[in-house]
Amino acid sequence: MTGAGWSLVIGINAAIILIGFWKARGTTSSVDWFLAAKGLPWWMVGLSMFATAVDSGDYVAIAGEAYRDGMSYISAWWLGMTCGWMLVAYFVFMPMYRSGMFTNAEYLEYRFGPATRVISVFIQIQYRTNVLANVAYSLYLTFSAVTSLSDGATSAWTDPTWWLVGAIAFGAAAYTASGGLKSVAFTDCLQSIVMVVASIVLWCVVWNAVGGWSGTREKLAAHDPRLPDAMLHVGSTLEAPEHPAAIHDSRVPPWLYVVGWIIILTAYCVVNHSQSMRMLAARSVWDIKMAAVLASAVTMFMMWFNVSLGVMGRAAIPTLTQADRIFPLLIETYLQPLHWSLLAIVVAGLLAGGISTFDSIGSALAAVITRDLYARFINRNATDHHYLTVSRIATFAVIGLSFFYIPFLGGGMVKLYLQLVGMAVIPLMTVYLVGISTRAHRLSGGVGLTVGILVGLSRMFDSLNQEYGWFDVGLPFVWTNQWWGYLWSIGGTALAMAVVTLISGRATDAELAGLVTWTSGDVDPDGVAPRRAALAGTQGTWLEESLGGVPEKPAHPFGNDVIWTWYRRPQFWTVIVLAIAAILNLVVFW
Repeated sequence: MTGAGWSLVIGINAAIILIGFWKARGTTSSVDWFLAAKGLPWWMVGLSMFATAVDSGDYVAIAGEAYRDGMSYISAWWLGMTCGWMLVAYFVFMPMYRSGMFTNAEYLEYRFGPATRVISVFIQIQYRTNVLANVAYSLYLTFSAVTSLSDGATSAWTDPTWWLVGAIAFGAAAYTASGGLKSVAFTDCLQSIVMVVASIVLWCVVWNAVGGWSGTREKLAAHDPRLPDAMLHVGSTLEAPEHPAAIHDSRVPPWLYVVGWIIILTAYCVVNHSQSMRMLAARSVWDIKMAAVLASAVTMFMMWFNVSLGVMGRAAIPTLTQADRIFPLLIETYLQPLHWSLLAIVVAGLLAGGISTFDSIGSALAAVITRDLYARFINRNATDHHYLTVSRIATFAVIGLSFFYIPFLGGGMVKLYLQLVGMAVIPLMTVYLVGISTRAHRLSGGVGLTVGILVGLSRMFDSLNQEYGWFDVGLPFVWTNQWWGYLWSIGGTALAMAVVTLISGRATDAELAGLVTWTSGDVDPDGVAPRRAALAGTQGTWLEESLGGVPEKPAHPFGNDVIWTWYRRPQFWTVIVLAIAAILNLVVFW
């Protein structure tokens, strides 16, 4: 890339970072840093959710997974993410929002006890730092493809490209630590625009090069007559063509792929505090629901480009053994020979996506580390300024920690991600869903989470046994396969919670006040008073005082005399988006 191209890449992202520092002015309290003073409008929350969910790691990993699995991977984003966001916006996060909670892990202590809260924090740290590693690795692969910086490097320590990626991560951490969510949400909106433009530019170039959808089909068929049906249909039951990047396992029915992706992305929305952090900072309940609609619509639009790009990549370069390299190879093969400005726009979009995820996950993990570990159990009575400082240090720490995952990504970024999700994230999602919608006993959360993790570990152990040959026998396929396994993770967790509840009894109205999506009796419907009274004196001065400093927010931002026309109803737009997602996924591309 030319010097002018790099000037454009650096200029666009440097301007966004400077705006982030500018927005950080006046961030002097924990309510500002963690919740942006609960003042974010729907469009900012929605675009920030999208920019957090789709990063530079997703650009590369999504194209790589689509290269392996074809259009089946669209289910994750058209149905999985949409269903997940609607579920949390209408049900899961409502009690947290109305009670003024700062983190989703905080909910777990009120509902199930401190042990469940702590376990959830460590799951989030492990789960989200893996994603940050995906972002860093994706930036490295792309920069290596469009520059000669890595030529002659003998190790990561002597590779200038890795130092460049590290500098980008440090810059994102710096403005995130300075302004918290107030800075991050605003810069995410700007970064989302750059990301959308970059995806469309690259897609148009590759689409033209392969001859569109008909050219893609012809090129796939020329390599293997079975490939077009396997790659271009979500519901294909075709055996995987013999290839290192296999497509389908015939023992897994197509419907299970769809259900599996809905489970995975719903777990992402429920467990991931970088999503709940934004919704909990919205200015009203109405804004939360409309933000979910906007985030879903933008993500569906974008994922058509990113997933179909991987399919076209399989047609253009059909013999890759490491599928995650298809995205940088498409840039190098088709985009780099064209005008420098097009390449610069795409690289700028990748960089913007990476920075948006570094800042989002950095601030979210800093929040749970500070509030749910440090202030809750280690230093419980310091000042607000002290905890702000801890949060800022933690932002740098979690981003730095993520680089330790990078050596394990060579086998495929999505593959490792799915293994980690099945082991712990899906059981934790189940605990949230059971807790928010039933009278499960307080002790059931920790027991259910433990059982669910053990189910996931049994699958991981069997995978290692097959790789290293420790024992001659293994577990049945329907237990060890990741797609079937997601069902057993949910079932094992929920069954354990049900058994504990049957033995110990159901939770009372007073215990559930403000913590479920329904109210029972005349107990304070928002649950603020009984919730705080139950843990008074146990959490520490700062946590209790900061909860009291959260401003109360209305159901909608229009005033009590608003005329509720159809276009202002989130439910209307929710139905429209869900219908479009279902028709495209289950009819058009099935």
